[in-house]
Amino acid sequence: MIIKNMTISNSRGDSITFDRYFRLVDDFSLSGLTATVNYINGTTDGSHYQNTVLDNKDFEVPFFIVKEMTDAWWIEEKRNDAYKVFNPKVNPMRIDIVTKGGEEYYLNANLEGAPLFPTGFENNNQEWQRGLLQFSANDPYFYSKKEEKVDIALWVPDFEFPLEIPEEGIEMGHRDPSLIVNALNEGQESTGMLVRFRALGTLLNPSLVNVNTYESIKLNTTMIAGDVIEVSTYKRRKRVYLIRNAVKSDAFNSLDLSSKFLQLEIGDNLFRFDAEEGLNNLEVSLTFTPKLLGV
Repeated sequence: MIIKNMTISNSRGDSITFDRYFRLVDDFSLSGLTATVNYINGTTDGSHYQNTVLDNKDFEVPFFIVKEMTDAWWIEEKRNDAYKVFNPKVNPMRIDIVTKGGEEYYLNANLEGAPLFPTGFENNNQEWQRGLLQFSANDPYFYSKKEEKVDIALWVPDFEFPLEIPEEGIEMGHRDPSLIVNALNEGQESTGMLVRFRALGTLLNPSLVNVNTYESIKLNTTMIAGDVIEVSTYKRRKRVYLIRNAVKSDAFNSLDLSSKFLQLEIGDNLFRFDAEEGLNNLEVSLTFTPKLLGV
Protein backbone atom coordinates (compact mmCIF):
# COMPACT_ATOMS: atom_id res chain seq x y z
CA MET A 1 0.00 0.00 0.00
CA ILE A 2 1.40 3.38 -1.02
CA ILE A 3 -0.05 6.05 1.24
CA LYS A 4 -0.95 9.41 -0.29
CA ASN A 5 -2.53 10.97 2.76
CA MET A 6 -3.14 10.12 6.41
CA THR A 7 -5.19 11.73 9.19
CA ILE A 8 -4.92 10.61 12.81
CA SER A 9 -7.72 11.59 15.21
CA ASN A 10 -7.89 10.98 18.95
CA SER A 11 -11.01 10.13 20.95
CA ARG A 12 -11.38 13.80 21.97
CA GLY A 13 -11.79 14.86 18.33
CA ASP A 14 -8.38 16.47 17.81
CA SER A 15 -6.59 15.48 14.60
CA ILE A 16 -3.53 16.05 12.46
CA THR A 17 -3.38 15.51 8.71
CA PHE A 18 0.03 14.73 7.24
CA ASP A 19 0.18 17.14 4.34
CA ARG A 20 1.88 20.52 4.93
CA TYR A 21 3.89 20.95 8.12
CA PHE A 22 3.55 17.33 9.19
CA ARG A 23 4.78 14.86 6.53
CA LEU A 24 5.03 11.08 6.37
CA VAL A 25 8.28 9.28 5.67
CA ASP A 26 7.92 7.65 2.24
CA ASP A 27 9.24 4.16 2.91
CA PHE A 28 7.15 2.84 5.80
CA SER A 29 4.49 0.15 5.65
CA LEU A 30 1.39 -0.82 7.63
CA SER A 31 1.49 -4.40 6.35
CA GLY A 32 2.68 -7.43 8.27
CA LEU A 33 0.08 -9.09 10.47
CA THR A 34 1.12 -12.04 12.63
CA ALA A 35 -1.04 -14.81 14.07
CA THR A 36 -0.87 -17.36 16.86
CA VAL A 37 -1.58 -20.91 15.66
CA ASN A 38 -2.84 -23.14 18.47
CA TYR A 39 -2.33 -26.90 18.59
CA ILE A 40 -3.36 -29.68 20.98
CA ASN A 41 -0.87 -32.41 21.79
CA GLY A 42 -2.27 -35.91 21.46
CA THR A 43 -1.01 -39.44 21.98
CA THR A 44 0.45 -39.64 18.48
CA ASP A 45 3.37 -37.87 16.85
CA GLY A 46 2.93 -34.19 16.23
CA SER A 47 -0.24 -32.41 17.28
CA HIS A 48 -3.76 -31.52 16.19
CA TYR A 49 -4.56 -28.09 14.78
CA GLN A 50 -7.05 -26.21 16.98
CA ASN A 51 -7.45 -22.65 15.70
CA THR A 52 -5.67 -19.48 14.61
CA VAL A 53 -5.94 -16.14 16.40
CA LEU A 54 -4.69 -12.90 14.86
CA ASP A 55 -2.25 -11.03 17.08
CA ASN A 56 -2.43 -7.33 17.86
CA LYS A 57 -1.16 -5.25 14.96
CA ASP A 58 1.94 -3.38 16.16
CA PHE A 59 3.31 -0.69 13.84
CA GLU A 60 5.15 2.61 13.74
CA VAL A 61 4.38 5.83 11.88
CA PRO A 62 7.61 7.77 11.18
CA PHE A 63 7.06 11.41 10.25
CA PHE A 64 8.81 14.75 10.17
CA ILE A 65 7.89 18.38 10.71
CA VAL A 66 8.90 20.63 7.83
CA LYS A 67 10.49 23.78 9.25
CA GLU A 68 9.01 26.55 7.15
CA MET A 69 10.17 28.78 9.99
CA THR A 70 13.21 28.18 12.17
CA ASP A 71 12.16 30.39 15.08
CA ALA A 72 12.17 28.47 18.36
CA TRP A 73 8.58 29.50 19.21
CA TRP A 74 7.29 28.10 15.87
CA ILE A 75 8.98 24.73 16.36
CA GLU A 76 7.66 24.52 19.92
CA GLU A 77 4.13 25.31 18.68
CA LYS A 78 4.20 22.43 16.17
CA ARG A 79 5.60 20.01 18.77
CA ASN A 80 2.84 21.09 21.16
CA ASP A 81 0.27 20.37 18.41
CA ALA A 82 1.71 16.88 18.10
CA TYR A 83 1.64 16.27 21.87
CA LYS A 84 -1.97 17.50 22.06
CA VAL A 85 -3.25 15.11 19.37
CA PHE A 86 -0.91 12.17 19.91
CA ASN A 87 -1.67 11.78 23.59
CA PRO A 88 -2.02 8.13 24.68
CA LYS A 89 -4.40 9.25 27.45
CA VAL A 90 -7.02 9.94 24.74
CA ASN A 91 -6.82 6.54 23.04
CA PRO A 92 -8.14 4.97 20.90
CA MET A 93 -6.96 6.72 17.75
CA ARG A 94 -8.62 6.48 14.35
CA ILE A 95 -6.21 6.44 11.42
CA ASP A 96 -7.75 7.42 8.06
CA ILE A 97 -5.72 6.55 4.97
CA VAL A 98 -5.96 7.56 1.31
CA THR A 99 -3.83 5.47 -1.06
CA LYS A 100 -2.13 6.66 -4.24
CA GLY A 101 -4.91 4.87 -6.12
CA GLY A 102 -7.55 6.95 -4.37
CA GLU A 103 -8.97 4.16 -2.17
CA GLU A 104 -9.93 5.12 1.39
CA TYR A 105 -9.51 2.93 4.48
CA TYR A 106 -9.28 3.32 8.24
CA LEU A 107 -8.14 1.37 11.27
CA ASN A 108 -8.38 1.91 15.02
CA ALA A 109 -5.27 1.70 17.19
CA ASN A 110 -3.81 2.77 20.53
CA LEU A 111 -0.72 4.88 21.00
CA GLU A 112 1.80 3.19 23.26
CA GLY A 113 3.53 6.41 24.23
CA ALA A 114 3.90 10.10 23.46
CA PRO A 115 5.60 11.12 20.18
CA LEU A 116 9.36 10.59 20.05
CA PHE A 117 11.47 13.47 18.70
CA PRO A 118 15.05 12.20 18.30
CA THR A 119 18.00 14.57 18.48
CA GLY A 120 21.14 14.89 16.36
CA PHE A 121 21.68 16.80 13.12
CA GLU A 122 20.25 14.00 10.95
CA ASN A 123 17.01 14.19 12.94
CA ASN A 124 16.73 17.86 13.89
CA ASN A 125 18.19 20.56 11.66
CA GLN A 126 17.17 23.71 9.80
CA GLU A 127 14.93 21.75 7.40
CA TRP A 128 13.11 19.18 9.51
CA GLN A 129 12.42 17.60 12.88
CA ARG A 130 11.90 13.85 12.75
CA GLY A 131 9.22 12.16 14.88
CA LEU A 132 7.94 8.67 15.57
CA LEU A 133 4.56 7.28 16.70
CA GLN A 134 4.24 3.74 18.07
CA PHE A 135 0.85 2.01 17.82
CA SER A 136 -0.77 -1.25 18.84
CA ALA A 137 -4.14 -2.22 17.34
CA ASN A 138 -6.14 -4.76 19.34
CA ASP A 139 -8.54 -4.81 16.34
CA PRO A 140 -5.96 -5.63 13.64
CA TYR A 141 -8.21 -5.13 10.59
CA PHE A 142 -8.38 -2.34 8.04
CA TYR A 143 -11.88 -1.19 7.13
CA SER A 144 -13.06 0.24 3.84
CA LYS A 145 -14.56 3.72 4.29
CA LYS A 146 -17.12 2.86 1.64
CA GLU A 147 -20.11 1.34 3.41
CA GLU A 148 -22.12 -1.30 1.58
CA LYS A 149 -25.91 -1.15 1.85
CA VAL A 150 -28.52 -3.72 0.83
CA ASP A 151 -32.25 -2.90 0.95
CA ILE A 152 -35.05 -5.45 1.14
CA ALA A 153 -38.66 -4.71 0.15
CA LEU A 154 -38.59 -1.01 -0.57
CA TRP A 155 -40.98 1.08 -2.63
CA VAL A 156 -39.85 1.45 -6.25
CA PRO A 157 -40.90 4.55 -8.26
CA ASP A 158 -42.98 3.79 -11.37
CA PHE A 159 -42.74 7.10 -13.20
CA GLU A 160 -40.05 8.88 -15.18
CA PHE A 161 -39.72 12.19 -16.95
CA PRO A 162 -41.20 13.45 -19.19
CA LEU A 163 -44.29 12.50 -17.14
CA GLU A 164 -47.63 11.87 -18.84
CA ILE A 165 -50.66 11.23 -16.60
CA PRO A 166 -53.61 9.41 -18.26
CA GLU A 167 -57.23 10.08 -17.24
CA GLU A 168 -57.39 6.94 -15.09
CA GLY A 169 -54.37 8.17 -13.10
CA ILE A 170 -50.94 6.70 -12.53
CA GLU A 171 -49.29 4.54 -9.90
CA MET A 172 -46.51 6.51 -8.29
CA GLY A 173 -44.68 3.35 -7.23
CA HIS A 174 -44.93 -0.28 -6.20
CA ARG A 175 -43.53 -2.39 -3.41
CA ASP A 176 -40.73 -4.75 -4.40
CA PRO A 177 -42.17 -8.22 -3.66
CA SER A 178 -38.77 -9.87 -3.07
CA LEU A 179 -38.33 -11.28 0.43
CA ILE A 180 -34.79 -12.60 -0.20
CA VAL A 181 -31.67 -10.56 -0.84
CA ASN A 182 -27.98 -11.34 -1.37
CA ALA A 183 -25.45 -9.39 0.69
CA LEU A 184 -22.10 -9.75 -1.09
CA ASN A 185 -19.13 -9.42 1.24
CA GLU A 186 -16.08 -8.66 -0.91
CA GLY A 187 -13.80 -8.20 2.08
CA GLN A 188 -11.06 -10.58 3.24
CA GLU A 189 -12.80 -11.75 6.44
CA SER A 190 -16.29 -12.26 7.83
CA THR A 191 -17.86 -9.15 9.35
CA GLY A 192 -20.82 -7.98 11.36
CA MET A 193 -23.48 -5.59 10.07
CA LEU A 194 -26.12 -3.08 11.08
CA VAL A 195 -29.64 -4.41 10.47
CA ARG A 196 -32.46 -1.84 10.36
CA PHE A 197 -36.09 -2.93 10.68
CA ARG A 198 -38.40 -0.09 9.59
CA ALA A 199 -42.18 -0.14 10.17
CA LEU A 200 -44.51 1.47 7.61
CA GLY A 201 -47.46 0.42 9.78
CA THR A 202 -48.18 -1.87 12.72
CA LEU A 203 -46.39 -5.23 12.63
CA LEU A 204 -45.52 -8.01 15.06
CA ASN A 205 -42.23 -9.82 15.78
CA PRO A 206 -39.99 -8.99 12.77
CA SER A 207 -37.09 -11.29 11.90
CA LEU A 208 -34.17 -11.76 9.53
CA VAL A 209 -33.11 -15.30 8.57
CA ASN A 210 -29.92 -16.58 6.94
CA VAL A 211 -31.30 -18.82 4.17
CA ASN A 212 -28.26 -21.12 4.21
CA THR A 213 -27.73 -21.62 7.95
CA TYR A 214 -31.28 -20.92 9.22
CA GLU A 215 -29.80 -18.75 11.96
CA SER A 216 -31.90 -15.68 12.61
CA ILE A 217 -32.39 -12.38 14.39
CA LYS A 218 -35.90 -12.24 15.84
CA LEU A 219 -37.46 -9.43 17.85
CA ASN A 220 -40.38 -10.11 20.18
CA THR A 221 -42.08 -6.74 19.92
CA THR A 222 -44.85 -4.78 18.23
CA MET A 223 -43.66 -2.01 15.93
CA ILE A 224 -45.85 0.91 14.92
CA ALA A 225 -45.61 3.22 11.90
CA GLY A 226 -42.35 5.15 11.92
CA ASP A 227 -40.50 2.82 14.29
CA VAL A 228 -36.95 1.79 13.45
CA ILE A 229 -35.09 -0.97 15.30
CA GLU A 230 -31.34 -1.16 14.77
CA VAL A 231 -29.44 -4.35 15.52
CA SER A 232 -25.62 -4.15 15.42
CA THR A 233 -23.95 -7.56 15.07
CA TYR A 234 -20.37 -6.23 15.02
CA LYS A 235 -18.07 -7.91 17.50
CA ARG A 236 -17.43 -5.65 20.53
CA ARG A 237 -20.39 -3.49 19.37
CA LYS A 238 -23.43 -5.75 19.70
CA ARG A 239 -26.44 -3.52 20.33
CA VAL A 240 -30.23 -3.33 19.85
CA TYR A 241 -31.91 0.09 19.76
CA LEU A 242 -35.47 1.28 19.16
CA ILE A 243 -35.96 4.70 17.56
CA ARG A 244 -39.51 5.98 18.12
CA ASN A 245 -40.57 9.61 17.67
CA ALA A 246 -36.88 10.57 17.27
CA VAL A 247 -36.05 9.09 20.70
CA LYS A 248 -33.45 6.30 20.81
CA SER A 249 -33.73 3.69 23.58
CA ASP A 250 -32.17 0.35 24.46
CA ALA A 251 -34.25 -2.58 23.14
CA PHE A 252 -31.90 -5.47 23.86
CA ASN A 253 -34.58 -7.20 25.96
CA SER A 254 -36.79 -7.56 22.86
CA LEU A 255 -34.26 -9.93 21.28
CA ASP A 256 -35.58 -13.50 21.12
CA LEU A 257 -33.46 -16.01 23.06
CA SER A 258 -32.93 -18.08 19.89
CA SER A 259 -31.43 -15.12 18.01
CA LYS A 260 -27.87 -15.03 16.71
CA PHE A 261 -25.81 -11.95 15.92
CA LEU A 262 -25.56 -12.84 12.24
CA GLN A 263 -22.24 -12.43 10.47
CA LEU A 264 -21.52 -11.91 6.78
CA GLU A 265 -19.19 -14.57 5.45
CA ILE A 266 -16.87 -13.86 2.52
CA GLY A 267 -18.86 -13.95 -0.71
CA ASP A 268 -22.62 -14.42 -1.02
CA ASN A 269 -24.97 -14.25 1.97
CA LEU A 270 -28.69 -14.88 1.36
CA PHE A 271 -31.19 -13.40 3.81
CA ARG A 272 -34.99 -13.51 4.09
CA PHE A 273 -37.08 -11.25 6.28
CA ASP A 274 -40.42 -12.03 7.92
CA ALA A 275 -42.98 -10.86 10.48
CA GLU A 276 -45.69 -12.82 12.31
CA GLU A 277 -48.22 -10.11 11.45
CA GLY A 278 -48.08 -7.10 9.11
CA LEU A 279 -45.34 -8.34 6.80
CA ASN A 280 -46.28 -5.79 4.11
CA ASN A 281 -45.52 -3.01 6.59
CA LEU A 282 -41.90 -4.08 7.05
CA GLU A 283 -38.76 -2.82 5.31
CA VAL A 284 -35.26 -4.11 6.14
CA SER A 285 -31.83 -2.80 5.22
CA LEU A 286 -28.34 -4.20 5.88
CA THR A 287 -25.28 -1.93 6.16
CA PHE A 288 -21.73 -3.24 6.58
CA THR A 289 -18.10 -2.30 6.14
CA PRO A 290 -15.73 -4.87 4.55
CA LYS A 291 -12.84 -6.02 6.80
CA LEU A 292 -9.34 -6.36 5.32
CA LEU A 293 -6.19 -8.06 6.58
CA GLY A 294 -4.10 -5.72 4.48
CA VAL A 295 -4.33 -3.29 1.58
